[in-house]
Amino acid sequence: MQFKEPTITRIRKATLVLTCSVALVTGVAACGAVKQITTGEKVGTAFDKLGDSDSLSVSFSLDATAAQLVSLDQGTSDAMKMVDAKNVAGLGATLTLSADKPLSQALKSVQTSAGGTIDPTTDPSLSFDLEVHAGGQKSLFEVRQVGGLEYLRINLDNMLSLSDDADVNQEISGMQAELGQMPPQYAPLKDLLLGKWVSLDPKQFAQVAKGMEGGSGTSALPSSVPSISAATKNSLISSLTSLFEQDVTLSDQGTANGLDHIVVQGPEAKLAAGIQQAFAPVAKALPGGVASSYPTAAPTGVPNKNVSADLYIGKDGSLSKVAFDFWQLNPKGKAGEHLPISLTFNDQAAAPTAPTGAVAVPPSLLTSLVQSISAAAGAGSSSSGSSNS
Repeated sequence: MQFKEPTITRIRKATLVLTCSVALVTGVAACGAVKQITTGEKVGTAFDKLGDSDSLSVSFSLDATAAQLVSLDQGTSDAMKMVDAKNVAGLGATLTLSADKPLSQALKSVQTSAGGTIDPTTDPSLSFDLEVHAGGQKSLFEVRQVGGLEYLRINLDNMLSLSDDADVNQEISGMQAELGQMPPQYAPLKDLLLGKWVSLDPKQFAQVAKGMEGGSGTSALPSSVPSISAATKNSLISSLTSLFEQDVTLSDQGTANGLDHIVVQGPEAKLAAGIQQAFAPVAKALPGGVASSYPTAAPTGVPNKNVSADLYIGKDGSLSKVAFDFWQLNPKGKAGEHLPISLTFNDQAAAPTAPTGAVAVPPSLLTSLVQSISAAAGAGSSSSGSSNS
C-alpha cells in the first residue's frame, strides 16, 4: 500500500504508538508496575508467566486478507495486484525459545559481564528458532541454534515470488545459475542458496572473527549481540512506567472463547512523544548509526485521538495474543477499513531440534568469505576515493 508523502511521514511517526501498545505493557506490566489494580495485575501476571515457562513461541502475523490489501491500495499509482496480495497476506515470523530452565533465567545466564552483551553460546541448553514466511506459510529463511550449533536455510524461489523488480530477480536467477561453476570448497554455500540446511559452529566463527582483527583491534565479524546497560534499562522502565500510569488505560472486556479480553488504550500524540523520549537513551547506547538517526524531538502532526490494542489472556493466566489494527494510525483512513496485525504467544511450544542432513560450514570457508567481502569493500572504498579526488 502506498500513501502520499505527508501521510507516510505521519504514519511513521505514529508507529511509535504501536511500540507503546506492546512495549509499554510488556516492559511495565511484566515488571509489576501496574499491579495496584485488578486488571493491571492480570496483565502483569500474563507477561510474568511467559518468562516462567521453559519454552515459548512468539509469532508475528499480518492478518489482513488478500482482498483487504487490494482494497486498501486502490487509487494509488501502483495499486497492488491480487497475485501479489496473496503472497503478502499472511506475511509473518515466528521466534521459538527453549531451555532447561525458566526462560527468564536462561536469558539472564547468556548475558556477559562485558557491558551486558548477549552471547547465546554461553548456555548450550538455550535453543532458538527464527522463521520468516510469506503468505501461505511459504518459508523465506530460517535460523536455529540447537546444542551450541547454528543452522541456516534460505528459500530464494519464495523470495523471488515477493519481488516484482525484474533487475533483482534477474540478478538472483543469475547467481543461482552460477552455482554449478563454484569450486568444491564452496559446496555448503551452494546448498544454502539451493534451500538446504547448513550448520555453523559459533565458537569457530568467533575464532575466525578474532583472527580477522586488524591493527585497530576491531573484528570484521560480530562475536556477540550488543545490549544496553542496567542503568539504561532502568531509566527506560521508569519512563515507561510513568507514561503508562498517566496516559494508558486498561479495560476488561470479559471472556470470549475461553480467553480474557483486555483493551489497552491511550492518546496517540502523548504516547508518541513519551515513547520517543523514553527510548532516546537506548538509541544512544546502540552501535552504528542508530543514535545519529534517532529523532531528537517529539514527533509533530500526530493526531490527538485515542488508539488501542487488544490483549487476550488464556485460562492458565499467560498472555495468548496481542492484536492491533495498524490502519487506525492512518489519519486518512475511512470507516470500515482495517489492517490487522498480531503477536501470538505459546508457552507450550515444542523445543527446536537440529535439522537432519545439514552440511557444516568449515572455518576455512568462513575465512575465505570474510576475506573476499573485506577485499570487495576495500576496492569499493578505493574506487570511491579515486572518483572524489
